[in-house]
Formats: sequence, structure tokens, C-alpha cells
Amino acid sequence: KIEYVTIAESLERQKREFINDDELEELYKKYRHWKHNQLPIDMESITDNSSFKMSFDDTYYKKQWYLENEGQLNTPANHDINVIPAWLAGYSGKGVTISIIDDGLDHKHPELNDRYKPQLSYDLNDLNDIEHDPSPRTYDSSNNHGTRCAGASSGKANNGMCGVGVAYNSYIAGIRLLDGRITTLLEARALTLFAANTSIKSASWGPTDDGTKMEAPGALVNAALDYGVTHGRQGKGTLFVWASGNGGTAGDDCGADGYVSHPNVISIGSINHLGKTTYFGEFCPSTMAVAYTGGRHARSIREPFIPVGVVAADVGGKCTTKFFGTSGAAPVAAGALALVLEANPELTYRDIMHIIAETARIPNLSETDDWMINGAGFHVSDKFGFGVLDVGQMIALAQNWTNVNPRYDCYHEYKGSPVQLTIGASVEVNIDVDKCENVTNLEHVQANVSFSFHRRGDVKVTLISPSGTLSEMISYRDNDASKKGIKYFPFMSVHKWGESPIGRWTLRIETRTPQNDGSMKSAIDDDTGELNYFGLRLYGSYSSNDEKNNIQKRQESNAFIPTHNELEWIYKRELSIRESPNVMQKRDYQNLINERQRPKENSDQSLFSTFRKTFGF
Repeated sequence: KIEYVTIAESLERQKREFINDDELEELYKKYRHWKHNQLPIDMESITDNSSFKMSFDDTYYKKQWYLENEGQLNTPANHDINVIPAWLAGYSGKGVTISIIDDGLDHKHPELNDRYKPQLSYDLNDLNDIEHDPSPRTYDSSNNHGTRCAGASSGKANNGMCGVGVAYNSYIAGIRLLDGRITTLLEARALTLFAANTSIKSASWGPTDDGTKMEAPGALVNAALDYGVTHGRQGKGTLFVWASGNGGTAGDDCGADGYVSHPNVISIGSINHLGKTTYFGEFCPSTMAVAYTGGRHARSIREPFIPVGVVAADVGGKCTTKFFGTSGAAPVAAGALALVLEANPELTYRDIMHIIAETARIPNLSETDDWMINGAGFHVSDKFGFGVLDVGQMIALAQNWTNVNPRYDCYHEYKGSPVQLTIGASVEVNIDVDKCENVTNLEHVQANVSFSFHRRGDVKVTLISPSGTLSEMISYRDNDASKKGIKYFPFMSVHKWGESPIGRWTLRIETRTPQNDGSMKSAIDDDTGELNYFGLRLYGSYSSNDEKNNIQKRQESNAFIPTHNELEWIYKRELSIRESPNVMQKRDYQNLINERQRPKENSDQSLFSTFRKTFGF
């Protein structure tokens, strides 16, 4: 019986490493010379004068400000992912496998060769390679992307070269996909290959980020992602970590990318050395968190520029200190999550998402315009997700984590007549949810939407939860002149995390007057469109009676936009906690786990007595 047929069309895919704007760089250099009459800052002297908690001998470790920021390279101290407490506690990614889906993996590189897993690697591009070796064309610098990603996540420590990967003792594997014709079938194979024994799959690519595309995964890729979280990692779920996109310069919106907006994916954005957004970044409510990579905040030659990026391996045994873009953010996050899985291998893929939501920090106090406190008390943002990853806090929480209950979902549809869309207007439709079986606290929320309009980029879609949390599912996009509208596109938001599904959900559709780009006449000729469909899929889990009481108390408050003073209080509190995370030493934690697993002599033995026996007090 044939259940599914598709045409193997070639897909357009783009690596999400930001390429420096040469023209802008030249303008910047001229500006600095004219304005300040000085040469670029001597970075080496700044590096050498900083004191470090770790003593790796890797050539560029002291330039890895995003891992340990002591104020080197003229970057403000503490703007890092707070990985030092994890390393000091003995966590380095040991036993965890990260697979890089990309243009190849130079596994002979000294940064990677001792932990390479050939049995979990594959070449999907070269059909003539009987060994299926995922090595890239090392003589071609355009094939360096996957190797750089691997170096950022898993580069070897104390080998006297390059830098240190976040999970420097993790295993590394590679799936070569991006160096040839790409089809939905090949994407699905890349996502499912060796899933049972692969902990994390990192993808720093996606549909072209030019502000004109709107693409969701096809049936095969959806099935592959479902398979990965169901059967991957021996049933606990493979983590799919995805770069959110670099289309900011083209006015793109990651809400138009159905890969990073998939409920089985952990979408990661990038921020610079000040904790600010980068001008190439894309913003949307599906972003889970951000990681430090570097880059300008604004596309301006008058903004002080510090050329700091991610340090990584490069093809041909080389190194780079300038790995920019969300391409660098995804493997940094993959390495961070590898440390969390080492600390607690029993975590499911959804446990990891919950831990991110609970621990991510507000990264700066100068960009506070889009933060919101949702109905469950989480701070959420289109720009930052839940905030910047904090490895120390994630591991501290993972060491005391109880697995979340199974995920369920319910589906509701708008039953009214199609709604007319006119230029410069705003319309709203509602879905009243009175029951969502087995879901008491939300996780991902998916809005399936169909509309027609003369210019797709002139339509903005916002979803409002019963608690009042707003999610801008897709913003206006200047470059999107498509007349096709959208058909059942699955927009997704994590901003309703922890809220109740019960109540009135509102979809707001806003249209704007056409920009002066030649589309005005078309707009006059055909100035209407129609909202044809709105469906709502609510993902979440159920809770026990005690948990329900706590959740109900948490959900009693409606969402609100915090004042600057309120955000400052949260920021300072999170920063103070960052300084002293309660991360248990790996050896002591393992002793505690072993103690918990032993048969108890006394059934009413308390957790305190377990701690007392373990630590001798």
C-alpha cells in the first residue's frame, strides 16, 4: 500500500554563517581612521592582562569571551554562557554525541579526530563514496561550515591549538547534506540517521533568509522530526538544535521558517558581546533562547565595532576566530546542552526545553522594548526567546529535575465565515477553548493560518492567549511581494509556556498600506483579501493535583509588559544567581544518584538523610 507520494524537487538551502559586509567594513575602517586617527585596538594586550579561572593551553582560549568573559578583548565581563561552573564541577560532554548536519566534517582535524564517531556519520551527497565518509572538500573554503560548527561545540581542550569547544569531551559525528542537491527525502534521512544513538543534532542552515520565502517542512521532514523525538536517544528524544536565521538585513522573520518554528526543534538566536541583538538576526516567538556569538547591534558605521566571534576549527587543520552568525549560536547551544545531558542523561527532549525556559537570563537592560511576562510568570521576547543560555543554572536545575509528564495536544478550529482583509485594517477572530484533554499547562502553541492578500509582506499576524500574552507570529516583510498569500502555514510560539489553554484565543490580522515599491497599482486594482482558515494546536502536559494547585496559582496573573524598573530587578536578581549556581560536583552527584537507587533500609528515609550519608554531615 502506497501511503505517500512526492516529487523530489530540489530545495534551496542556505548556511547561516554571517558573511561580513566588505563594503560596510571598508566604510567603517575609513570612519575610524578619520574620526579617531587610530589603528584597530591591540586585542592581544587586552587578552593577556585578564585573569582566567580555567587554564587551557589552547592558542585562542583567551579570545573565547563567550565561554569565559573576564573583560578581555574590551568586552564587558560576565557576558558569557556561564559554562565555567559546569567545567569546574567536572562536566565536559563525556558520553554525549553531537551530530552536525551540514556540508561535511573534517574529522581528521586535531580538534576533532580523537572523538569522531564514524559509525554515526554519513555522506548523503557523494553517491560514489562506498565508505560514506562525510569529509568536506578541504581545499575549498566554502566547505568549512560544518567543521566550524563541530569545533564550536566539541573542539578538543589542551591540545595547543584553536580554542575549546563548549563540550570538549563530547563525541562528534557528521551528516554531509549541504554539498549537493537537497531534497525533502535527503533532509528527512539526515534527521533520522542513527537517531537511537545520537544525543543532539545541530543544524545551522535552512530556507534562504532573503525576506521573500515562506517554507514549512514537508510531510517527510515532519515525520522525521517526530521520529527523532520519539525514538531518538533510546526513546528520550534526540535534541534538534537549529539556528534561527541571519535574514535581519533583508527584513526577514524567522516566523516564516517552519523548520525553526517546529515544536520538536530548539531554535537558537545570536547576540553580541554586549548582550544585544545583532543587525543580521531574525526575531519571532518560536525562538527558545539566544547564545553569544558577536556582531554589530546596528548596521551603522558609527557604532563601535569589536571584531570578536566564535573560535572554531577550520578545514585543512586550520583555526578561525571569526565564526559569526546564528550558525555559531546553534553549535554553542548544542555543546551547552551536551553538558546538561551529561549531568542528567535521563532528561527527555522536553525536559531540556523546560530547563531552558526556567533558567535563561535577560542579557541586557538597553533592549527592553519587547519583553513580556506571560501568564505563568516567564519572561519572553521575540528577540531573545526566554533569554540567554546559562549553563551553570541549567545543570544545577538538571541535577534536581523530575521528568515532565507526557506531551498531549488538542486541536480547535475557527468555525465562522471567512473574514475580509482590506488595506490598512485590523481584524480579529476568536476560538473559545473550554477543554483540552490532558493539557493543563501549555508548552508550544501552533496557529495554522490561511489567507489571501495582494502582497503577503503587508500582512502581520498576532496570536493572543487567554492570559493576554501577545505573540507576533509573522511581522511585515518589505521584500515579500508574493501574491500567493499562505495556505495552512504552521506558525508557532513558545511565549505561552506554562499558561492554561482554557479561554478565548484571538488571532489578529493587520494589513498595511503598500510601500512605494511598484505594488501600489496592484493594490488599488485588488485591495482585498480573505482570512480563510484558523486552526489552533495546543501542546502541553497534565499535572497531578498538587502540581495543578501550584500551576493554578501561577496562572492566576494575566500577562503584562514589565516596566524598566521591573526588568532591572529581574536582570540583577538573575545576574546575582549566575555568580553562584548550585552546581554539584559530578562525582558527588553520581554518589547521590547511586545512593537514591539503592534499596532503602527504612521506607521513610528522607532526602536530607541521603545528603547526610553522601556528604558526611
